[in-house]
Amino acid sequence: MPVMKKFICSVAIIQFLFLALPAQNIEDLASYESAMKPGTVLTYDVNASGKKYKYIITIKKLGDEIAFDWTMTEPVNKKGSVAISTNAVSMADALSNYFTEGESKLEKETSVFISRKIFNDVSSTSEASIKVNGASDTTTVLSNTISEFNFNLNGNLVAVPGWELQGGSEIKYTIDVIESTKFPLIVRMDLGWTIQLAEIKKP
Repeated sequence: MPVMKKFICSVAIIQFLFLALPAQNIEDLASYESAMKPGTVLTYDVNASGKKYKYIITIKKLGDEIAFDWTMTEPVNKKGSVAISTNAVSMADALSNYFTEGESKLEKETSVFISRKIFNDVSSTSEASIKVNGASDTTTVLSNTISEFNFNLNGNLVAVPGWELQGGSEIKYTIDVIESTKFPLIVRMDLGWTIQLAEIKKP
């Protein structure tokens, strides 16, 4: 099939899926995208190695570059900042999920969000090849199932359309992502430990 026909077909499928969404989902997606700006706070619940705590992110920059401050509550009690480069936001095929305190600069990985490359791969083929545990990790192919995700947005429970990406052999990985071309946020991961978005509050 010629490239142009493939492109038109992909656009038509995306438009059909978007139009097929309930009106409430479309409204909630718009509300989510409107809330994503510098100063917005994201709160995740984490369960790792028997420890339960909150991972709290304050967005500093969104767009071609992404930056945020983070805090881990008791019993971890750590904090730091992350800056994701333009190249990583655009082309990274790896995720960074472990940070030491202080400043982290990501050139080959993204965190909290997937890259545009991964987003486009899922959009066009319903799967993506991702290095789940950093740029040096082995690639895992994750397949997509259309889903929706619930969380608290400025005091209201919303239902936002998204993708549930699953794959792996010895360990089964699950990565849930909001289907937003602007802000493809990871809302939940199960990588042998779990993290799940509980709340978004805009300033």
